[in-house]
Amino acid sequence: MNIIERQTTLSKSLYEININAMKEFATLQKDNVEKYLATNRSFGEQLPTVKDINSLVALQRQYGATLWSNAKGSFEHQNELLRTAIEDTRAALKQAFTPDSAQADSAKIKPTAKTATSAKPKAKVKAKAKAKAATKSSTADVAPSAP
Repeated sequence: MNIIERQTTLSKSLYEININAMKEFATLQKDNVEKYLATNRSFGEQLPTVKDINSLVALQRQYGATLWSNAKGSFEHQNELLRTAIEDTRAALKQAFTPDSAQADSAKIKPTAKTATSAKPKAKVKAKAKAKAATKSSTADVAPSAP
């Protein structure tokens, strides 16, 4: 599969992941609103039965706990939705940017005449520099003779 086909497939995959995630997110939000309205309705129906401050405080605590548990569950579902969308995106990206085995074998760098010989002159220069340094040090070790 060439790069254009891979990019087209990646674009389609990302589009589908995005559309599916947004549909699920919208469904979750709709369900959350319905739960919120049902909770308010049920606790609103219980308000006329309140006779004293203690029962009002107890009802308020129960209402707060119910709202908190619904919100917590909603956030957990949204996090899970986001996590799966990210994992799907990661898989799509890996598939798009991981070369096939045939392409990987042909894409390996093979030394050309230029790259194979470019190391030789450098080695020659280093060898010449070492030889010059050795000859200078050997001539410096020999003391000049006086006439």
